[in-house]
Amino acid sequence: MIKKKLYTIEDAKKLSINEIHEIYKNFINPNQTNIFSSLPFGNDIFEKAEGVYMHTSTGKKILDFTGGLGVLGLGHNHQEILKARIDFQKEKEIEVHKIIFSKYMAALSSSISYLLPENLTKSFFLNSGAEAVEAAIKVCFRSYKAKKKFILFSDKSYHGKLIGSGSISGSYRKDNQFPEMENCENFNFNDPIDLEKRVIECEKKGGVYSVIIEPFSASLLQACSNTFMNKLFELKRKYRFKIIFDEVFTGFFKSKKMFYFQNFIDLVPDIICLSKTLGGGKSSISCLVIDDKTYNDAYGKINETFLHTTTYNGFGEESVTALAALNILSRNDFQKKVESLSNLISLKLKELQLKHSKKIQEIKGNGILNGIIFKSFSTSLGSLLEKIPSHFIKDRSFFLKKITATAISCEMYEKHNILTSINDSSFSNHLCVSPSLVMGKDEVNYFFECLDSTLNNNLDLKSIELIVNFIKSKV
Repeated sequence: MIKKKLYTIEDAKKLSINEIHEIYKNFINPNQTNIFSSLPFGNDIFEKAEGVYMHTSTGKKILDFTGGLGVLGLGHNHQEILKARIDFQKEKEIEVHKIIFSKYMAALSSSISYLLPENLTKSFFLNSGAEAVEAAIKVCFRSYKAKKKFILFSDKSYHGKLIGSGSISGSYRKDNQFPEMENCENFNFNDPIDLEKRVIECEKKGGVYSVIIEPFSASLLQACSNTFMNKLFELKRKYRFKIIFDEVFTGFFKSKKMFYFQNFIDLVPDIICLSKTLGGGKSSISCLVIDDKTYNDAYGKINETFLHTTTYNGFGEESVTALAALNILSRNDFQKKVESLSNLISLKLKELQLKHSKKIQEIKGNGILNGIIFKSFSTSLGSLLEKIPSHFIKDRSFFLKKITATAISCEMYEKHNILTSINDSSFSNHLCVSPSLVMGKDEVNYFFECLDSTLNNNLDLKSIELIVNFIKSKV
């Protein structure tokens, strides 16, 4: 066992993969370490990255087709973003201070509002998407004056893993037992009839202060329908609750448009939560943007001024990074490039499904947020799953498809040096096809050639067998 030690940066650079595994087991997360170390990418040390490629300590060049799970919209180490950060550091500019003004945060707040509809003006900056959701809950709660207040959320939503954001995340609450906020009620995803029923029930018991939705669910790869959205805003006008749009994952051209909600005509939220791509792949920053009325109702009085503030006021380097990212994203040709990338991926997915109809059950998604659900075509996988007690797997068919996607992901990495991901939501069982916005045509073609080759061959299941045996030992 590795003992506790105060490491220098040079010490850290010299760690072997086995030492890293041991440190993770002892000081971070032992079960996650066992699972990831069973997968091929979990046995490599990644030294460098640029654009859509990562390089390992052994010299392998890995095509990163994960998009950083939403964070790397502009790829790894974008040169313009690096320059903005280096220049900031060279000048020794002010990073954070609780009680001073920041010119960069001021510029960032105006820039974000400029990209959004006219009513969304007030920004508040934080570190993560879940924190932005928590702040959105607070401002909506404060702006509503009834004694008993309810917030409604989808039964298949995901808004984060904090106590507040977890309380309104259907996919997180499904399999976890943590303390929950009071008066959180769920409705069936994308079901306007059930939404109206729940709103009416809550109005009888006090009132609804907010409904939070993901206009496009990155975990389900499914959008809210026009019928659902129209009903949501009809109910808002009648009962005067606030609407929160969570676009933490989907914002910034992942759906061809700057924000997914722009696919709906004249439907604008009271609050929007943003993060991930906003940080340009280099900064942990999120924000919520609030309309003036909601802000004034919640924090407009002088004694309410400091009800929501942060130690990291100023966010100097984070704001500079986000400004650089927004300017790259806002260029005239950027949207055209993303549309071209999205159309190419959509075409390739359709061609792949047509060719492998016996192995592919469904293609899901929009823009660069896509996924492939595979039929459980490997009988060996089914045999492996028999080792796991039935009470651990509620839906064996669903789980088998998720394991199939994981096996294909392993093949893509081991045989073709392509890193892919599987969504960890309990409602998702697809292989994610969600690259960075800067992915090139040649890389897309290479990805689909390799995936085609993988589906033509038998799967090597050694990584999956290790995981199955580990799960079995823990059940």
